[in-house]
Order: sequence, then C-alpha cells, then structure tokens
Amino acid sequence: MQSNVPTEYLPDESDSPDYVYPIPEAHYPREINTADQLVDRHVREGRGDNVAVYFEDETITYEELQERVNRMGNALRELGVESGDRVLVRFPNRPEPVITCLAVQKIGAVAMPSMKLLRAKELRYIVNNAEATTVVVYDDLLDEVDEALPDLDTVEDVVVAERNGIEHDHRSYDELMDAASPELEAADTERDDLALMLYTSGTTGRPKGAIHTHRQMLATADTYARYCLEPTEDDVFGGNPPLPFAYGFGDLVTFPLRFGASTSLTQDASPGDLLESVENHGISVLCSIPTAFNQMLAKFPDGPEEYDVSSLRVGMSAGEPLTPTTFEQFREEYGIKLLDGIGTTEMLHIFVSHHHEGEVDPTATGFPVPGYECKIVDPDTGEECERGEPGMLAVRGPTGIEYWNRPEKQDESVEDGWSFPGDIFVQREDGRLEYKSRADDLIVSSGYNIPGPEVEAVVEEHEAVAEVAVVGAPHEQRGEIVKAFVVTTEGTTGDDELVEEIQNHVKNTLAPYKYPRAVEFVPELPRTETGKIRRKELRE
Repeated sequence: MQSNVPTEYLPDESDSPDYVYPIPEAHYPREINTADQLVDRHVREGRGDNVAVYFEDETITYEELQERVNRMGNALRELGVESGDRVLVRFPNRPEPVITCLAVQKIGAVAMPSMKLLRAKELRYIVNNAEATTVVVYDDLLDEVDEALPDLDTVEDVVVAERNGIEHDHRSYDELMDAASPELEAADTERDDLALMLYTSGTTGRPKGAIHTHRQMLATADTYARYCLEPTEDDVFGGNPPLPFAYGFGDLVTFPLRFGASTSLTQDASPGDLLESVENHGISVLCSIPTAFNQMLAKFPDGPEEYDVSSLRVGMSAGEPLTPTTFEQFREEYGIKLLDGIGTTEMLHIFVSHHHEGEVDPTATGFPVPGYECKIVDPDTGEECERGEPGMLAVRGPTGIEYWNRPEKQDESVEDGWSFPGDIFVQREDGRLEYKSRADDLIVSSGYNIPGPEVEAVVEEHEAVAEVAVVGAPHEQRGEIVKAFVVTTEGTTGDDELVEEIQNHVKNTLAPYKYPRAVEFVPELPRTETGKIRRKELRE
C-alpha cells in the first residue's frame, strides 16, 4: 500500500470482502498501473493514432492523450503530490478530468472525482474526510471550492482550468501543463494500491468514501465489459452519466480505454445533445439512465429519423431499474437492446446483467456477470433462500465493498466475506436475478411487503404516465400505504379520472394490495446528480 495512505483508515482484514478471481482475465501481475494499461499500452502496441477521446469538434488520439496525462502527472509531482495522496477532481464531463484522473493514478496517487453540484458544506466533509492535498477544478465550479477552502484542513494547492474567464488567485491548469515535461514513466504501483475513491451520494446519511484499487478498476472492464458488451477498438462509448458516478467513470473512461476504443464526452448533455453526439461521433455503445432514455423517446419521437443513429449497437442502463416498457419502446424505435444492470459505487460497476447477444428478459436484471457469484440470503436467518423467494443480494468477485475510515458501515456491509449492497432480489428458476427494491425502499403495508419498483413498472405502462416514483406514505391503520408520484405526458391533465385508471390498471396487473392508494401529480421528480430519484424527499 502507498506510503501516504493511513492503514488505520482501511478496513480490517476480518471485515474485508473475500475476493475471488474465477476468470483468467481478472488475474493481474503484482506490479500494474491503471493509467499505463489504459493509455500507454496502446501507444506501445501501435494504436497511438487511434482516437481515444471525442469532445465537441476535438479529437484526441491515444498518443496525444498520453502526452497530456504525462504533463499533468509531472505538474502534480512538481506541486508535491506523492504516492497515495488524494486529489479531488471537480469538472463536468470534459477531457480535463479524464486526463487529470489518469495522471493522478499514473504517479501512484488516488483520484477523487467530485460531483459538480456539490455545495461547499458537502465539499468540506468529503475533502476533510479523505484528507485530500490537492484540488483540480473547472473554473465555473470554483466558487464552492473557494467558499469551503478556509475550512479544508489538508489542501495545499488548488489548480484551476480556465475555460470561462473566471478570475482567481490559484494555480493555472494550462500554465502548469505547458511548463511540464511530456515524458513520464508510470509509478511502480502494485495491483492492490488505491487508485480511485468515490463518495456515495449520501442520500441516507453522511457520504461514504468507497475505495478501489488498480486491479479492481481493470477488473470491471475485464468482467462486465469484456463478457457482456464484447468491445473492440472500433467502438465508441458515449452517454451522459457524470464521470464521478462509478457507472459513468466505467462507461466513459475505463471501458473504452481498456479496449483501445474511443469515448465521446458531452458536457451537460441533454437528450438532444446525446443524439447529436451519436450522429457526430458515431457512438456505438450508448450509456445512460432510464430517465434519459425515456426523455429521448418523449422529446424526440422522430429521433431515429432526425439523426443518424446507425452506429448504435447496444445500450447500457443503470442508476434506477429499467422498466420493460422503456426497454421495448427503445428497441422498437432505435433497434438496439438496453442492457439493464445492477452496480453500486461500492462495487464500482455492474455485476448483474445480460449478454448483448443473448436473450434479454426485460422483467429481470439478468445473470451474475462472469467473474462474480451471487446468492439471495434470508436477512433474519442468514440462510440462502430458495429459488423464487425474495431476500438480500450477496455478491463476491474481483470487486467488493470497502469503505474509507467507516468501520461501522464496513461491518454492516460485509458478512462471511460476501458484500451486501443493500438490494432485495429474487433468483428465478432459470438463474436470472429479478430486482425488487432497495432494502430501505421496501413498503410494508398491513403486513404486506411491497417493492416500489414493481409498482412503478406497472404504473409506467399507462399511456398518460411519463415518469413515476412509488414510496411508502405513513398511514395510521396500515402503517404505510403505497403512494405514486406521477409526471404525466405532455398535454395530459392529472385528475381524479386518471387516478382511478392508474389504480385499476395496477389492481388488474398485480396483487390488489399493491395498488397505489394515493396518487399525486407533480411537474417533475426530485433526482440526484446521477439521476436517482430522491425517494427520501418524497417520503417526507
């Protein structure tokens, strides 16, 4: 482990996951560096002229990316960043955060991508908890950093990428890059050295730092991407998940660069921006969340005719459950399958999904990804459930849950070497895993356990429903009742008649006790920056 990583902040061995490596691609030499594998290797092997990054009208080849990573790595070293130091990287989806994170990892430090909407109070907690020494920030996101800076105990330098003319008195990203050498050898990092730290969104409490090693970063590509997507260097990955979102970092950095493919970066992408990027950059693997796919369908009903989308071959979806309705509509309109997947910040990426050429059952998340094992556990007895019985999902593989300096959360999340992400699933007779809900989103009404996403999927089938979120609302007699917050389609009025239609549709599709006894029409659903519904706000 790196010299500047306090070992007391890492999980005790007794509370750590048991990692397993059943596939050969997840076996790595003791000395390995993520940035070397994602960038330098392609230059060494003759792919230096391949396009690594598309951004607006710019293309960056692997050789050019290598030079920029090297310059930033040398600049950070000149500032005193050492092996194991944590570096906060705060940008929208642009080339600079990709370059900076890879540079941090190349010199043996730990990259900490930060969500761009975090306010000063949140930054204070995260930076101080991680004991970060350096902040690299987009100038348009500097104000919250400056507000927090007097209370950031360990930060020594702030580096600003000047792109919008924001005045500041910190170090200049471009000046540091211009002055730095373009030559840099990767640090002698080991496979279990820390490479990436991602903080959870903190929707249920203080954000938690999830730590990931060089080996684990590469393993996400060599399991899920390699086996379920089968990328080639001709692929272009693109989408709008934020890079600090574990899903986004994998989709738009680790996966394309692992296979010598390209990534298409679109800053603050709307559905229309995504379609333009598909046309302009030839995106073949489209990565997003269910909300964005629904918006593409709703706002661009003639999207496949207005834009050239012939390059698309598969889509990836995560963050929220993908409903069968969205799956079928998108396949009909765009001619591709959307692969739903379950993954978490702590597990780093998707560990349950379907194969892109296999038979996709949109009512299930899929099978355990090659390299991972899953089981369903009775939370009361700890025994494995029978097929068809709901229980807590337990996972093990080449990644697992490890928290930075949160021993109480570590103890709750790992049991007998298995990681428990906190999701309720059913394993069907055919082996597929069917998502029910987050453990803390399960609605208990009159003694019945009702998974909110199951009800959401049925409500969304109604033609007047654009989006829906289902939560438990307090009720004096029943404890909780099912309540649906509904965003109607354009031109539709939410009235008592529509409430009755929605309720009857659910009663006729699911067990009657699952129907929403309360329906509230809202203009939009509250969401996190990663697109997840803020159910806690709705429950309040």
